[in-house]
Amino acid sequence: MKDNEKAAYLQHLFEEFWKNLAEEEDRFKKYGLSSTVEVLLTTVIRLEHPTSTEVAEKLDISKSAVSQMVSKLEEDSFLKKYADKSDKRVHRITLGEKGKAYAKDLERYDDYFFRLLSESLNEEELSQTVNSFEKILQAMNVKN
Repeated sequence: MKDNEKAAYLQHLFEEFWKNLAEEEDRFKKYGLSSTVEVLLTTVIRLEHPTSTEVAEKLDISKSAVSQMVSKLEEDSFLKKYADKSDKRVHRITLGEKGKAYAKDLERYDDYFFRLLSESLNEEELSQTVNSFEKILQAMNVKN
């Protein structure tokens, strides 16, 4: 198989992979969030009580954009802001009631995905996959 044929086949495999994950990802549709807002919410969950600045830096977007999305998510009970105990000038972001439910679904999804990888690939295959994805992500970041 030629390189371009392998690349086309790999693209096909990604589509199949994505299609199969769609069933697991469907649980997130009930929240009615855009993919951009889902990324922000997931980032808040992963960073555990971050500031808007930390979220903006992690996502490489403006603090203003983060503030707008956080305000909307706060109105919808996904997030809450609170003053940091050690520095009252700093406001941190935590989960609201809907955010906690989202986090539980995200944890189930993470567990499913982890099991899928750990049961399908041996240690060497996992290392090769990690290396391949790192290269792909580097190429994507160069183009963006």
